[in-house]
Amino acid sequence: MLAQTFNPRNLRNDSLKAKRSAETGFPSPATDHLEERLNLHEHLVQHPAATFFCRVKGSDDEELGFYDGDLLVVDRSLAYKHHSYVIAMVEGELNICRLWNRGKRWSLQLSGNHFVHLAPDQTGENCMWGVISNVIHSCI
Repeated sequence: MLAQTFNPRNLRNDSLKAKRSAETGFPSPATDHLEERLNLHEHLVQHPAATFFCRVKGSDDEELGFYDGDLLVVDRSLAYKHHSYVIAMVEGELNICRLWNRGKRWSLQLSGNHFVHLAPDQTGENCMWGVISNVIHSCI
């Protein structure tokens, strides 16, 4: 089961270097050593308009490597490929699935090694919600 947590919007770039460049007077010697703050959004989101975040709830998807509390970065603009992890609507519920392509036949692998075979018209937006591009997993 999944729950949407954040939909990215245009984020302002208020970098420390940009703020320091507008100041007047004697510059601080430490100004040369300023570093940008780490912004995970810049590293994890390729297409902001087509990306959403959701959190894994429950332990159903542990066999696929997704654990309770993991934060998924889902990109709706990425192409579906063989072995991609996707969010798909299966039996009226959103699930994490691994996508399989065997010739012209597409299948979804659910946890428990259960496969759902897709009809040719089911590989569009009605079934697939997006490709999981990144996972943020807690180690503690």
